Amino acid sequence: MIYEIKSLAGRQLFWKTLFEEKQLAPQLATLASDHVDGITYDDIPKYGTLHVKVESGSTLGDNFQSDTFIVTARLLMQRDGEDIPNILSTFIKVLPSNFLLRKSVHESRVHHREINMYHHFFNSLREMHADQPIPLDVPDVYYTHIEEIVSGETDGSGICTLLEDLKAEGYRMADKVEGADYRHCHMALTSLAHYHALTISAVRKWKDPATGKLSNIPPMAKFLVEEKTMYDMGIIKIISDFSESIVNFLRDIKRPDLVEWVSKFTSQMSEVVLVDTLESSGPLACVVHGDYWNNNMLFKYADGLTNIPVSLRMLDFQISRIGHPLSDVLYFLYTSTLPETRQKYMLILLRYYFDTLTTDLRLLGIPLEDYNWEDFMADYKKRSLMWMFMSTMVVSMTQNKKVVTSLKDLDAEEQLKDPKPEDEVVEPPVIGESGMSVEMEETYKNMMKTFVLSDSPILSDRILKLIEEVYHLNN
Repeated sequence: MIYEIKSLAGRQLFWKTLFEEKQLAPQLATLASDHVDGITYDDIPKYGTLHVKVESGSTLGDNFQSDTFIVTARLLMQRDGEDIPNILSTFIKVLPSNFLLRKSVHESRVHHREINMYHHFFNSLREMHADQPIPLDVPDVYYTHIEEIVSGETDGSGICTLLEDLKAEGYRMADKVEGADYRHCHMALTSLAHYHALTISAVRKWKDPATGKLSNIPPMAKFLVEEKTMYDMGIIKIISDFSESIVNFLRDIKRPDLVEWVSKFTSQMSEVVLVDTLESSGPLACVVHGDYWNNNMLFKYADGLTNIPVSLRMLDFQISRIGHPLSDVLYFLYTSTLPETRQKYMLILLRYYFDTLTTDLRLLGIPLEDYNWEDFMADYKKRSLMWMFMSTMVVSMTQNKKVVTSLKDLDAEEQLKDPKPEDEVVEPPVIGESGMSVEMEETYKNMMKTFVLSDSPILSDRILKLIEEVYHLNN
């Protein structure tokens, strides 16, 4: 007799059993394309007859570091002596099928990092603050699997993260082109401030007051300091390479004043870029999200007729690291809002975030006696240059359709190549300054050189106004 699955533990056991017994992760793309009506399994006695349907969860351009799927399973359950259908669903992330993105993601190990965040760090964070009312707005995790890519043996297709299906609960993504309005910004910064407060508390507990080092960090969180992200290793090179495109853009639109201003930074990026470290983050050192923009958060609304968000869930913790909260705040505001929204509400939103953060910290017993609003605003100004460069690159890549076209073309070229012999010895890649292989660095650099930021009037206006905003802030 099979009973209705209601608890989180029950859902976790179900998805673990299904994915391990049927090895579903490598089959998801095929099941989505070739079995649109689903497939039935009747050989898992514990769950009776299952009908499983797989659908694509996003397209290239919405997500660059994963292919996503929504899997729905229909089971017949017993309730009060009657057979009733029980529907379970999950949102799944696997390695991207696009060759270039897959190679990049594998080299930077972003899925390994995210699995550690969901499977270990968040559980520890909840246990550490179980008696506090401060929410951690992340989805439940049902199942994860990590495998290393070994030539001739495994290709990484089994790597997967199964999360709560937020779409089924009414959550949806905000429009990345329209940008977040004041209400969406307010909600996004509320959840972010809660998350930062909880992780500031964790970092302080890990820190040895005598040495200032994270000597007390537990084993489940050591990946945050022992495994580097591309930001830790290569942010200066990444921004330096892209700054040429910004200068060319400003020349194209005939803004010699801004050309002169931006050009003076291109040769001194090591001074402009404040790499996130425990030391550089000061008293607000936390675990940053790392990629906090519109596509990595889902909103739930008051009803289907309004655009008023009432709750939020944060996703995609693939570049999380020790850092300063403003790395997330400015990245979000510069990539996910329109210039008009920032012009009208920037200081209000920054003040709201700071007040929410400090209120949470007081609840956690952490008074900021050595850091105030003026210090926060000074850090905002100091970090604005770096996040102007970084956000311009992100906006131009995520909202330029030519990026998706180029990625598809590069993937098609790779598919035409002859497969390598199975017995060929694969040499380890030469790692460049960014943490990626030198080959991958050159591919991305050459691809970015083909884009002209002034091709799209709407995108050009958005980028120009961001540069003007930061120019006036610093002058």
